[in-house]
Amino acid sequence: MARQVRWILRAFCSFALTSGGTAMIGNVAEQAAASDNVLQKASTWNWPENSAIIARLNTFLDSLPPGKEVSDAKLKSSELSAIRGVGLLEGIIRLSAEGDTSIRKMSDLLSTEVSAETMPDIESALSSVLANGGIPDWLKSDCQLWVSRCLVQNALYDEALNKLQLLSIETVSDPSTYLFNLAVCQHHLLQRDECVLSLGKLLEREIDLPTRYAITARLMEADIKPLKEDSLDEISRLMNDVERRLALGRTGKMVRDKQQAIIDKLDKSIDQIEQQMQQQQQQQKQKKQQQQKQNQDQSKPQDQVPTEEVKGPGEIDSKDIGNSASWGNLPPAQRQEALQNMTKDLPSHYREVIEAYFKRLSTTNK
Repeated sequence: MARQVRWILRAFCSFALTSGGTAMIGNVAEQAAASDNVLQKASTWNWPENSAIIARLNTFLDSLPPGKEVSDAKLKSSELSAIRGVGLLEGIIRLSAEGDTSIRKMSDLLSTEVSAETMPDIESALSSVLANGGIPDWLKSDCQLWVSRCLVQNALYDEALNKLQLLSIETVSDPSTYLFNLAVCQHHLLQRDECVLSLGKLLEREIDLPTRYAITARLMEADIKPLKEDSLDEISRLMNDVERRLALGRTGKMVRDKQQAIIDKLDKSIDQIEQQMQQQQQQQKQKKQQQQKQNQDQSKPQDQVPTEEVKGPGEIDSKDIGNSASWGNLPPAQRQEALQNMTKDLPSHYREVIEAYFKRLSTTNK
């Protein structure tokens, strides 16, 4: 939103100038400055003032031997007053290279092929810049940042990260390019926690960032936050990193260590999967046994249900139950039916005892 506001304000300034409304420029500039002040309060880092950057760039150009290139560079430096971010960084390197031969050599190397094979030449050129006492420290930091950016663009993340870690957000003219490339290196090298911190810091000024920086930063953040140690996702990323290193011709100890780490993590993952499968199989086996036992209990006849053993001859003391309802006087068919009704729901050994009892009772009555 703030970027859109500033675009509208710049368009309005242009309209005011072409329309003769110069008196309104002051108010527009004040509104743009107020917008930046609000953003500065909400973030832990700020954009350097362009006027201060241009002033120190001109101071450096003034220190160089006079010549047409230096004069042209000073004239072009005013073009940087309305530029922020990577465009400003590129302009600083380009104008500095017009006046300084060591920066020009470095810039020329970076504009051609950047690869593992050309790294020694690039390192040598950068070392010449850093050792040049005529180049101020702030410009050396920008040169190192520019080299790091070119290395990141060519997948040389280890070399770039080593250089970026020597810098700080306060020493460069473009904090967004510094944070963005730092996060890219950490993302590809699977430094999850460090990457999340760098992205969080970068996205504090999200509405100020170049669109490609903001979108890519959000994608990287969503991609690396769920990453877990020893997961198959991490193993896959490690494989990709080793593949990248091999494509660059790297076969040293670092690559061999990473390959061994992949093997160890795969072994650990396989062991965990096997343990999970064994546990699942054991649980399924136990569940199946319980189901079978339950089915057997449900289908088992009542007379097979284990009970306590009943002992004794089945003899009882004779009782006078009266003659009017004598068990022995019942017809055999009725006696048998009554006996079955009394014992039909009882286990077999109980039925035997009861039948013996009534038989003895019948005999006693007779």
